[in-house]
This record gives sequence, structure tokens and C-alpha cells, in this order.
Amino acid sequence: MNLYEALLLRKSIRKYRMEPVDTMILDHIMYFSNKVNVYAEGIGVQFVLEENIEENKGIRGINHVKAPYYLLVTSELKEDYLINAGYMAQQVVLYMTALNLGTCYQASLKLNMMIRSGLPYDFVYGIAFGRAEKDIFRAPEKAKRLPEESLVVYKEEVSDTMKKIVKGALLSPSYMNAQPWRLVVYSNRIHVFCKKGILSNVLSNEKLFDIGVMLANLAQAADECWMDISFVKSDTVTSKQFKNNEYITTVLLRDEMF
Repeated sequence: MNLYEALLLRKSIRKYRMEPVDTMILDHIMYFSNKVNVYAEGIGVQFVLEENIEENKGIRGINHVKAPYYLLVTSELKEDYLINAGYMAQQVVLYMTALNLGTCYQASLKLNMMIRSGLPYDFVYGIAFGRAEKDIFRAPEKAKRLPEESLVVYKEEVSDTMKKIVKGALLSPSYMNAQPWRLVVYSNRIHVFCKKGILSNVLSNEKLFDIGVMLANLAQAADECWMDISFVKSDTVTSKQFKNNEYITTVLLRDEMF
């Protein structure tokens, strides 16, 4: 299974067998985590593995999923660090899915002082993972997602390739399944927005992390279609005011060059 297939089939897993995963597989995960692509350059990020097979290792939280392992995402707190963290974390999650491991994002983990004091950067997000009690896959059409027309506006006719890329983006997981992304799609670019809260214009940490996760799925779908992507800020879009959404970035797509 490649990462694009993992993207299509992955689902969040909340029940795990509390048993060890082969050390070689854990080593592969940590090696991969050090090689993933970044959304923004110049931000220190490191993934930290915490084993929890015996439980009660100092990791708790609201809606806490009990798992044999947690991958902790730590980052420097610089501009776009949350989007960058989500972008990197989703690549690792897809890799673990391809290894037949269950995964579940954990937004509200509480770490004890011993764990927190040993982290290289600030704790951003957690990923529960391990061998699942049941099947870790589901068909794409079984994913509980908002209809495309509520998330995407097509400004012109687009290719089947672009539609495939958008589909990959829309399958992304999100905190409370909120799906905060809004996409404005042209033939060669996608303007990405994040939906504002009902009571506040400030975007939450979870929403920005989710945007990074979605962009990672989008990038993986583009790679599957032999398309290169780059992220840019459009001065034209940035200068506009939007009532319900905040502009994040523009994804430029082009055919891969050999």
C-alpha cells in the first residue's frame, strides 16, 4: 500500500491491542518522521515516541484514546507552526497506516511534567497508534464528510486530475470532524481558506493544525497524479476581506518535470 492508498482508506482508530509493535517498525516510523516534507521552512519540529503498553505513563486528556504508543508532535512556536505541524504529522500518519497500524489524532492530550520537560520543543499535538482491535480501513465513500458543494467552489472547468486532488483533500480527518477548510478551485491553482468560528474571528489551534493535515493529503494526491505543488500567498486574495473565512494560502499545481 502506498501513501495515497492509505489516504483513501484510513479511518481513525480508538480501540487498540495493548501489545508491542516490532522495534524495527518503530525505527522506520521515526526515521520517516525525520524525512517528511515541510509546509514552512525554518521551523524546528521533532516527533517524540512515548510507549504506553503498561499504561498510566502520564498521558491523559479529554477524549483520551488509550493506545500502546503515542507520537508527540513538538515544534518551535513560529509563524505557521500549526499548519506546518499538521502537514508533517499527516505524512507520518499515512506512513503508519500503510504499515497496517491504527492511528488517531489527539488534540487535548495532557502530559505530566516528566514527559513535558524532556521534549525538544513545545508540545503541539498527539497521535495515538498501535495494532488495532478491528480493521483499520474503510472505503472512501463510507467516510463521513460534508458534501463537496459546501466545501468547494469551482471557478472554471477543471481536469479529472484536479478533481482527484480535491477529493483527496476532502477525505482529510479533522478535530471533531469539523472540516474547516474551504477551497476555491481553478484549473491550475487552489485558494485555501479556513472557516472562522461563529463567535470569534480568531482561528483555533485545532483548525490551523487541520488545515495542515488537509494540505498534506492534497499534496499526496497531487504526487499520485504526477503533479508538483508549491504554496504561495496571493497578494490579490490577501488584500480582500472575507466575513466567514480566513485566507490561508494558494496551492499552485504544475506537471512534474523530468
